[in-house]
Amino acid sequence: YSLDTGKRIRPILTLASYEALGGKNLDDVMPVACGLELIHTYSLIHDDLPAMDNDDFRRGKPTAHKQFGEALAILSGDGLYAYAFELLARGTDLIDERYRVIQTVSEAVGPKGIVYGQVLDMADHGMPDPKTLRKIHYNKTAKFICAPIKCGAIMARASEQTIKTLEMAGIYLGMLFQYTDDILDVVGEKERLGKTPGKDESADKLTAPRVYGLAGARYRARRYADRAKELFSSLGDKFDIFNSLTDFILNRSF
Repeated sequence: YSLDTGKRIRPILTLASYEALGGKNLDDVMPVACGLELIHTYSLIHDDLPAMDNDDFRRGKPTAHKQFGEALAILSGDGLYAYAFELLARGTDLIDERYRVIQTVSEAVGPKGIVYGQVLDMADHGMPDPKTLRKIHYNKTAKFICAPIKCGAIMARASEQTIKTLEMAGIYLGMLFQYTDDILDVVGEKERLGKTPGKDESADKLTAPRVYGLAGARYRARRYADRAKELFSSLGDKFDIFNSLTDFILNRSF
């Protein structure tokens, strides 16, 4: 139910990175791409729960807990999270690469990543603080936008220098993604968003528009987009798809 729709950004980033770096066997990387989408969906199910953001809609339909009750929503999220790592480990070759993928993903979604970002996001911050905002965005979103790009590169056996460049570009892309999400919560329409707009303000969340104003948030979103595209372009024409994806994410909020 919860996986049925969505933009599939993380699987797309994984496959695009893998293919841009010369990966040929989609059977090797597809379980990784799918596993990342399972983890993303788990995070949305739990994020929407009454104890977290308490949202009634996601991806254009009632959230899992509204449709099936809180207990089943929690368990479905738990199940997706566990099944994701089964997929990440699937395969009898590229063992070293799969181990590194699991380590990369675990760091991005655990207490060093999404979980920490969510804890910060739910805290009472008082006055708007740019430093705390960056910390929330970096952990809550950017690391898990970066991880798929890095995982695709790992599975393609890219050089360490290339992986390092992609990591930095992925962080910029992830920061852009959260900025556009913050902006859309202010200006977006429910039918287009697939979720309830205005939730951040009503919950007194620390967001980019709250810290910088709408114009300032859009200016900084463009800067993150420009930095990401500069790094992607430095890796050659095969990474043009990432520039297109960056523009797609940026233009969601304009």
